[in-house]
Amino acid sequence: MARSSRISIIICTYDRADYLRDTLQSLLKNKADPDRYELLIIDNNSSDNTPAVAHQFIDSFPDHNIRYIKESQQGLSFARNRGIREAKNPILLFLDDDILTGSQFIRHWLIFFDQHADAKCAGGRIEVQFDDPRPSWMSHFLLPLLGYHNLGSTVKTYGQRKYPFGGNMAFRQSIFDEYGFFNTDLGRKGEELKASEEKEFFRRLKNDNIEIYYLPDAKLDHRVDNERLTPDYIKRQAVGLGQSIALQLRQKTLASKIAKGSSELFKLIVSLGLFLPYTFTLQWSKAVMLIKFRKWILEGYLSVSQ
Repeated sequence: MARSSRISIIICTYDRADYLRDTLQSLLKNKADPDRYELLIIDNNSSDNTPAVAHQFIDSFPDHNIRYIKESQQGLSFARNRGIREAKNPILLFLDDDILTGSQFIRHWLIFFDQHADAKCAGGRIEVQFDDPRPSWMSHFLLPLLGYHNLGSTVKTYGQRKYPFGGNMAFRQSIFDEYGFFNTDLGRKGEELKASEEKEFFRRLKNDNIEIYYLPDAKLDHRVDNERLTPDYIKRQAVGLGQSIALQLRQKTLASKIAKGSSELFKLIVSLGLFLPYTFTLQWSKAVMLIKFRKWILEGYLSVSQ
């Protein structure tokens, strides 16, 4: 007999009402049976009209299970953990508030878990949609900062150093009972751009030999506007990433911290090596930004490690 998985779609949001509206419209155009999923909007202290947008959709789609939940503790990890506690279905799908999906997106996730009874978690493919012109300094190497995640067109398991991205990842609810929730010391908090909370969680799973699947058919587009396409924003992201790396090493030995710092320094040196190819193709701005990015990560790491 065919399985009938049910999904709780968790969207954590903070002051992105206009994007949230488009995201909800996109999801509600999906052709999946509304009885097989619920939509949870976790509002992490938004000061804009996010509540009004959420309730507009609740009222306009009475045949769908849409819930609006206010999480007062600031931080993406707090919001995600609230979603875990509130979810009523056995599979939890985490999405960003600024994404667009095709009409089969939810159905692909349902089919995957129907057909993979032993799968405990998975990540989906993410493409980047630039709402404003792509800056000349934005190289392919920096696209993952904007959510880009494409490991090909076949279902597979992630390698040892590969992980899903937080904007399109799904888990069986039971995994949080066994391995705990997201680390609230990590992840974004308002305007503070720390990161790595999902990577830290996936590491816990991999340390216990849990297989993590990649699902290419569950593709979405992550929208990026010019607010996130400035050197200052990239710097804040890089510094936050470096700080998050250091925070994960707080309980590690001094040797481990030095090794990680050396690894980041090596990546900076490697980025210097990319300067030459970009120079030959007259793309100096890409080379300069890539070097700055690695330098900012190292600075963020050292600011916490000291």
